[in-house]
Amino acid sequence: MIEHRSDNTVQRNLRVGFDGGCLVNRRGFGRFARGILGGLVETNPGHSLEIFADEATVARLDIPAGVSVRSVPSRRMAVEAATASGNRSLGEIGRMMRAVRAARYDVVYFPTSMTFVPLPGVRNLVVTMHDTLAVDRPDLVFPTRAGRWFWWLKEQAARWSAARLTTVSETSRRDLARFFRMDESRIGLLTEGVDPVFYRQSAGAPGFAEVAARYKVPPDRPLWTYVGGLSPHKNLIRLIEAFAGLPDSTGDLVLVGDFADTFHTHIPELRAKVAESGRADRIHLPGFVPDDALAVLYRHSRAVVLPSLWEGFGLPAAEAMACGTPVLHSTAGSLPEIVGDAGIAFDPLSVDAIRAAWLLLANDDELRQSLAARGRIRSQNYRWSRAGEMLWHEIESVAGPAMRHRSLAG
Repeated sequence: MIEHRSDNTVQRNLRVGFDGGCLVNRRGFGRFARGILGGLVETNPGHSLEIFADEATVARLDIPAGVSVRSVPSRRMAVEAATASGNRSLGEIGRMMRAVRAARYDVVYFPTSMTFVPLPGVRNLVVTMHDTLAVDRPDLVFPTRAGRWFWWLKEQAARWSAARLTTVSETSRRDLARFFRMDESRIGLLTEGVDPVFYRQSAGAPGFAEVAARYKVPPDRPLWTYVGGLSPHKNLIRLIEAFAGLPDSTGDLVLVGDFADTFHTHIPELRAKVAESGRADRIHLPGFVPDDALAVLYRHSRAVVLPSLWEGFGLPAAEAMACGTPVLHSTAGSLPEIVGDAGIAFDPLSVDAIRAAWLLLANDDELRQSLAARGRIRSQNYRWSRAGEMLWHEIESVAGPAMRHRSLAG
């Protein structure tokens, strides 16, 4: 099908391949992949979209209407193979390479370099890189030198293969430009989005009493909630130390994170720090919490506390703001950019600074209400439909001559 445009160009529909390897991941990469896929479907200007993934992943996918799937034989899911301590086999990579090249897509999109595979001879690649943490501070992300080396190779291969890199914040764009020694204009800017469950409570959503009972958090004490990975770069050791010095009247700390995470975590160290804090009865680790219950927990928290040493975007901050929950956040990475004037920032390397910001918010109801109101407004910037439109623009830009030519009528 060919669409004639009034600007004397002719646009044909593109066949776009979407790497689905991360769609089943429960951390940030997976949330982004699912969200941006939904955004692409919602705002599709008429192109053909196909997910390609290993057969084990495909079996677990909920495929959006209008999207086709290319299943590639594999012994295990890509997100299990591409873990912090593992790597995909050459056979698995080879099968994926051959399948994607045989599909002859006009443009191929990787929503993360985690499951990237090199595609020699395929020119129109778009790759989203979320931050430079894994190459700037690999010791916080990978427990082994082999894992650090394989990730570095993937980043370099993706950078040299891609017709266009994209990222999710101005902060990450500057960092990537520095790391790859390239001009910022060569890196496209996307955003991330907040799922509707965080903007409004559905009729079938669980109540707070049910959520509190299910995840063993007290229903009658103020809650301060962290949401994210239980990884070293999330800086939770200092967060626990800061909490230990707060008055009992402050309430309880809830650390939401997936115990089954395939990324590098340090859960034993966290549990040991909780035990020695003297506040073990006031610190709760409920494990993974699905979105419907997470939205309820956000809404009943005095604030969400994000002490990370680095974030490429910081989706829990946007989710909290959509729920009308203030954000206490680190000055590191993109968090100041995402939160803006809807939160209170602190130096993540200083336990005293974390505690001081915490006390400021704990003792000022008027400030909390003001931040909550600002956050609701600011969260409107973070929509998956907007992210989808931005990505379609990037996809169409790299298609170039394969997509547009001068109209003979013009």
